[in-house]
Amino acid sequence: MKIPKEYLENIKVKDIMNTDIVRLRPYQDMRSLQEIMRIKRIDAIPIVDDLERLIGLVTVENVIQALVKGDLNVPCERYMVREPKCLKPDDNLYEALLKFRQFRFGRFPVVDEEGKVLGILSTKDIVLNLVDIEDIEGIKEEKKEEAVLVLEYPVMGGDFALAGMASSNVKKTLQQLGISPDIIRRVAVVTYEAEMNIVIHAYRGVLRVKVTPEYIDIVAEDEGPGIPDIELAMQPGYSTAPDNIREMGFGAGMGLPNIKNSSDELKIDSIVGRGTTVHSRIYLKREKNV
Repeated sequence: MKIPKEYLENIKVKDIMNTDIVRLRPYQDMRSLQEIMRIKRIDAIPIVDDLERLIGLVTVENVIQALVKGDLNVPCERYMVREPKCLKPDDNLYEALLKFRQFRFGRFPVVDEEGKVLGILSTKDIVLNLVDIEDIEGIKEEKKEEAVLVLEYPVMGGDFALAGMASSNVKKTLQQLGISPDIIRRVAVVTYEAEMNIVIHAYRGVLRVKVTPEYIDIVAEDEGPGIPDIELAMQPGYSTAPDNIREMGFGAGMGLPNIKNSSDELKIDSIVGRGTTVHSRIYLKREKNV
């Protein structure tokens, strides 16, 4: 189905924009914005002056940048997008769609003639109000890229002094992001067991964690002897760890079973003599895996 241009021109931005928005001041810190975004499940907050005029926009991407740099306690004006592109309430939907296509943004603030924020129009608002938006003649809805945070930690085989450090850092980062405790617990199990497997069995490796709005991916890739029989290695209590490792309290044979029990999806690839890759996915909402 194609929606006629004339039909879109008769729909005003003010008729479909979201007016239930949060407005904050430039002196408020990034941590406060992060918490508000988490609680209200929004991905952008307009920043206004004392006269309620728009001076910037902070998106979830800006929050992630601040998190990575350890800047969550700084004023949001340091990370906000200054002089963001805007829509007017009387712009028609066809004009708005042209802007979405031109700039490839996920949302636009809507301001009046004085620059005061009236609302926000997002691609979600449009989709909720129209059917088959991707079939509009001459315009194709640009898929908004997911906000992604990627963490990467090198892990050295046999380095028990630093064993567990990577998984501990991942846990702290997820807590700062406001991820639910149950998800953090499961990610902590997977990352710790995967990290320890590299320390115990491999020469070296890397632990990568990708956080998206929908799921968390954990990939542990190592250079080592590989796993001759993955099915056997998945059995609780099976271990190839040498005695000296067992005497240290490691290598009980529960690593891979624990990873499996904490994952929504799990894939293990291994080549004997070269190494092993463990890929675990944990959905932020359980129903995603149903």
